[in-house]
Amino acid sequence: MIEQSNNRRWTLPLAGLLLLVAACNEIIDNSPPDFQNLKESRPIGNAKALDVRLRYDIGKLEVRSDGSGDLFSFNLDYDARKSKPRFDFKMNGDRAVMELEMDHRFGIGNSNKRANELSLRLNDSIPLDLDFSAGVSDSHLDLTGLDITRFHLRGGVGRTEVSFDRPQEKPMAYFEVESGVGNLTIRGLGNARVEHLKVDGGVGRTDLDFTGEAKDARMDTEINVGVGQVRLLVPRSADITIEAESSFLSNLSAPGFEKNGSTYTRRSTDDDSTKIFIRIRSGVGGVTVELI
Repeated sequence: MIEQSNNRRWTLPLAGLLLLVAACNEIIDNSPPDFQNLKESRPIGNAKALDVRLRYDIGKLEVRSDGSGDLFSFNLDYDARKSKPRFDFKMNGDRAVMELEMDHRFGIGNSNKRANELSLRLNDSIPLDLDFSAGVSDSHLDLTGLDITRFHLRGGVGRTEVSFDRPQEKPMAYFEVESGVGNLTIRGLGNARVEHLKVDGGVGRTDLDFTGEAKDARMDTEINVGVGQVRLLVPRSADITIEAESSFLSNLSAPGFEKNGSTYTRRSTDDDSTKIFIRIRSGVGGVTVELI
């Protein structure tokens, strides 16, 4: 009986070891990459609006406006052994929907440094509803000149830069950001004239730049701080109110503001100045407010 018990005791660890070896063989892949290219575009046609649903797991991502007349166009370089793109386009009445997903199989052993690269161009003359999810990526989103009504951005691991370099003709109704692990920078929120901004901070650094040339606009912002750091760059000419949870006051730095309990204010003498209202909820990280 003792010998049988010992045999059983050795059988289970040996089976687990065999399963681990088999799993490692699946993960480790030293085979050469199989680089492929996917290009797609669509004419505007009867489209009056465009929804873009993008899930990009790994690689470089670039998005910008396009005045060529196409509804959208993209150029994707990818390793077919590691990634599988899924593209779909459909029309719902006069509303177009474009979906692009990258199913990625992570592996160890391929030392080729060339990653997936996606360049996406969007039409600058029709309203856009954007829903982007970035994984392990280096993302540069130049949204200058685009008519964005709603934008939902989920950050992953890496660096994400979003910019609005010129005033938008129409305000963006809603902008929601879920920051991941890494650095997130959003520049020119005043140019975008974002009416409602919600930011859920993750692990890393988040820079929110509210500058721009918007006049007589109101920007309502909700910031939920995780364990990272958030820096707010606000224009001196704006009328600003910041409310923080009382438990978070020690983690908030706002020099140049008048403090009354958990409320920080800076009033403008210009009746046409931008009105910025920021609500901050507590977390482990900290928030710094800088006047520029």
